[in-house]
Amino acid sequence: MANPVISIVLPTYNGAKYIRQSIDSCLAQTFQDFELIIVNDCSTDETARIIEEYAAKDPRVRVIHNQFNKKLPLSLNTGFDAALGHYHTWTSDDNYYAATALETMLNCFSQGGQEVGLVYSDYTIIDDAGVITGTRTFNNIYDSFANWLGCGACFLYKAEVYKANNGYNPSAFLIEDYDFFMRAFLKVTFKYYPSYALYYYREHPSSLTSTQGDHVNYLSKMMVERQMPLFEQKLPAKQLALLYRKFAVFNAVQKNNASKYGLYLSKLWRISKKQTLITVCFVPLQKFLLSISVSINGVAQFLKIIGQRN
Repeated sequence: MANPVISIVLPTYNGAKYIRQSIDSCLAQTFQDFELIIVNDCSTDETARIIEEYAAKDPRVRVIHNQFNKKLPLSLNTGFDAALGHYHTWTSDDNYYAATALETMLNCFSQGGQEVGLVYSDYTIIDDAGVITGTRTFNNIYDSFANWLGCGACFLYKAEVYKANNGYNPSAFLIEDYDFFMRAFLKVTFKYYPSYALYYYREHPSSLTSTQGDHVNYLSKMMVERQMPLFEQKLPAKQLALLYRKFAVFNAVQKNNASKYGLYLSKLWRISKKQTLITVCFVPLQKFLLSISVSINGVAQFLKIIGQRN
């Protein structure tokens, strides 16, 4: 029997609350030549029973039970190491696809040419009850890498990309997807499909988006900074200037690192003297506004403590 065209990996840990909707959305795809590999990371709820139930009914569903809690990056690697598809993607146990998601993204490869290695799209945001609350736009990475937010949660890439990246990086926990996409961008061509209609992303009180948002943004910047020499070879001067400006501000305002601030200013000066002067004026203003914000928050917390004691 021929290998499936697409492998979907679904890592899960205690995902019983929403996982049926996630699995059902995979099985309901208009493009049916896929396998669904569910990696159970030592769940303690009803997850194991639910996913075994689906595996017993549909031969496209394969289940892997981790022997110990591996966390997301290693669970993804476990799934993709077992994958047989020519294209790979993964989804979460609390999100779900629109029925045409796989078909639409697969068509993007044929329209984009042989050089395209990864396709990604936007998504619609839903809440705990499944009510639509908004959308998230990820934009074309080739328009502005400095403002690029990653490939989001709706994407499809060739199996060779996973191999070239040597899988997902365990040390990039919380930003394993962003780190993977960033490294892939240095190797293959991306294609952006602007649509909110292919994927539904759930933001609820226990989701990483809600609990770790600021930390995730900080880690993402740190990971990009580590790869800066490679981006300097990849990006055109205009985009490099925006990236240098972003990291000059980041190091001056968030990290209070005068040395790196000066480094990025000098790099920026070689490309755009105007942008350098704008940055030099912008940083003191940002630091002032940040200090005001911290002061106000501190006073608010103090008053809250006083109020509780009274």
